[in-house]
Amino acid sequence: MANVVNQDDQNDVVKVINTQITAKISYLQELQQAISQHDDRKIYALLDNQRYASAILHTEKQENDHGVINLVDNLSAQLSNYLSTSLIQYLGKTYPFFYYEEYKQGHFKVFFGNWWDRREFGELDVLNIRFAFDQDEYSKLSQAFELAKSSKRYNSEQIQSISAENDHLQDLIDNANQREAQKEQLQAQLKETNTKTGMPWESGKQKEARQTLVDQLSELEDEDELARNAVKQIKNNEAKVLALSKENTILSYEQKSIVDTFGSFADFEVANRNLYADYLHTFMSEKQVDDND
Repeated sequence: MANVVNQDDQNDVVKVINTQITAKISYLQELQQAISQHDDRKIYALLDNQRYASAILHTEKQENDHGVINLVDNLSAQLSNYLSTSLIQYLGKTYPFFYYEEYKQGHFKVFFGNWWDRREFGELDVLNIRFAFDQDEYSKLSQAFELAKSSKRYNSEQIQSISAENDHLQDLIDNANQREAQKEQLQAQLKETNTKTGMPWESGKQKEARQTLVDQLSELEDEDELARNAVKQIKNNEAKVLALSKENTILSYEQKSIVDTFGSFADFEVANRNLYADYLHTFMSEKQVDDND
């Protein structure tokens, strides 16, 4: 007996297919129109309707239709490049200390400052309107702000420790003659101890005295070894201190930039969290002005 296809089931399948195709075509047409009209706000709403509804419309029931949103996944680099123009223009006013480099289409590095030795601070995620900060660099800045509350700088303790080591190494160099005299004295005492005879019950004390002299000589030899390499180590340490001091200076520039712009690091963090909504609200304000005109 031949299989019989249920016509009603076929009709239902066709309806589902047509509905999905219509939805996809409608989505792509809306996106195409938004791009042709340079309506960035609409583009962002179409790319992530759920987030847009929550952050801008303050409605939580919207869900993304991934079946249509995923249609433009292969255009993410091009869309990012297109949307970056207005976003970076806005960020130039809101974050005047950040600079951007498109190292690959739609992908942007973020640099902090335009001064020498400025830091690469992360990346700008255009499609999600957020900064993807380098966690190590961000942590340094956060700690610098925290230490500033106690009038300390990020690398101050490390610089002090290295400087103290250099002082010690310099002392070893300066005291070479003094150590040589001490070694001669200890060697003479050791020779005397080795040739000295005593009562059997005194052998323990003699052995202990001999070991003490040997230990003192060994310690002086270790200091001589350090002194022989001290000049090179001092230079290395001075280079480290210079690098750490430069980093302190860069961090101070960054701290000042944030305070001048936002007032505090906490307000800077709030601005980062609210960037998506704050940016898209500017389009709504512009639309209201255009409507009033």
